Amino acid sequence: MKGLILAGGSGTRLWPLSRSNFPKQFLRLDGEESFLQKTIRRNLEITDSLYIITNATYFHEVARQAKEISPELEANILLEPEKKNTAPAIALALQQIEGDDVFLVMPADHMIAPVDKYLEAICRAEVLALKGDLVTFGVRPSRPETGYGYLKAKDGRVEEFVEKPNLQTARSYLEDGNYFWNAGIFAFTKETFEREASLHAPELVDLPFSAMPDISIDYAIMEKSNCVAMVPLDLTWSDIGSWENVYEFLEKDGDQNVIHGDVLAHETTNSLIYAEKRLVSTIGLDQMMVIETDDVVLVAPREASQNVKEIVDKLTKMGKKEVSDHLTTNRPWGSYTVLMEGERYKIKRIEVKPKQKLSLQMHYHRSEHWVVVCGTATVTVGDKEHVIHEGESIFVPKSAMHRVENPGKVPLEIIEVQVGEYLGEDDIVRFEDVYGRLKEDEAFNVLKNNFS
Repeated sequence: MKGLILAGGSGTRLWPLSRSNFPKQFLRLDGEESFLQKTIRRNLEITDSLYIITNATYFHEVARQAKEISPELEANILLEPEKKNTAPAIALALQQIEGDDVFLVMPADHMIAPVDKYLEAICRAEVLALKGDLVTFGVRPSRPETGYGYLKAKDGRVEEFVEKPNLQTARSYLEDGNYFWNAGIFAFTKETFEREASLHAPELVDLPFSAMPDISIDYAIMEKSNCVAMVPLDLTWSDIGSWENVYEFLEKDGDQNVIHGDVLAHETTNSLIYAEKRLVSTIGLDQMMVIETDDVVLVAPREASQNVKEIVDKLTKMGKKEVSDHLTTNRPWGSYTVLMEGERYKIKRIEVKPKQKLSLQMHYHRSEHWVVVCGTATVTVGDKEHVIHEGESIFVPKSAMHRVENPGKVPLEIIEVQVGEYLGEDDIVRFEDVYGRLKEDEAFNVLKNNFS
């Protein structure tokens, strides 16, 4: 059996922690492994080979996190030419992966426990998939949840897919006993997928990727097919699609609070207080959530957690950068953090991992002044190479070809001061790059042309 992890989504309901350029699947809410890494680990046990499909924006973060679990996985990362929904992503992956094994398809950002029950359910699904069924998984509901879609199933066959219900309807589903939460996990052979797609969504097999509709596999195929089987999941499951789900899943203290970070919760109960950078203190809160990052604070009743997407939509229309980017951005060579910015200047803290180096590049609209805080830097400016130690600095003028490298064994920390009329990250012209970003761009264009 082959596994396919869908890791191209840009979840917004866990904003401000999840952002479009660093979405939910990469978060480490419990301080350990990310959602993506947990998904990789549990599915390595049951699949012969595991693939991850994502897009160019997330490729390097997917590769970095995947290699922490299994270095071989980097070769099994597939790229979508553009962001689309689950149906075209799956169709594209099946075109590129050889063989007609059973494919187990799952999101990258769900929480599942215990894993042994999950693996038992996958084995049952494989048997059904080999018989020609499209198999989906239904979680037996433990409460009248309005944030999930539902499946109505009887004798192992799906009779109906149901959208997110209101509270009264969700209560009736719970009492009925034949309704299950839709886990968004599927199993089928390539032959079955192509057969059912040809019947219900021929554009997924007849058209190039660029012409495929932006549609989920549920809408495109599963809801229309007459051969959908369901395997029940009698375990703890959550798509962690809201801060309320985070509260439900994480460990609580004696006051039924979920606390993360440097928090003083005084006379506070039944609340989620998540602090990333600063001390957060609360007094007299109940049933509330307070989410603090280095540039955003979100305060709301827990019951309003499903409405976070509305805030994100409004901020998007306002053009707020906090929707897409954190102040700290990961790169293949390390990371950078924006410390301060204003008109015509920006100050960053740059960390370069040992034995790593940035691309050879230049900027048309800004100059840069680098001060080494920790470590030793090898800096190329034009045709000259310089070794810069702690407390020393170097100036990089506009339009000068340059590169910084960490030749040492400890992280290199640099304070960078940018000055210029335009300071956007897209003012970079690359000439060489050891991480394959130039070749990646070329390969990505070839891939896009092949499927457009």
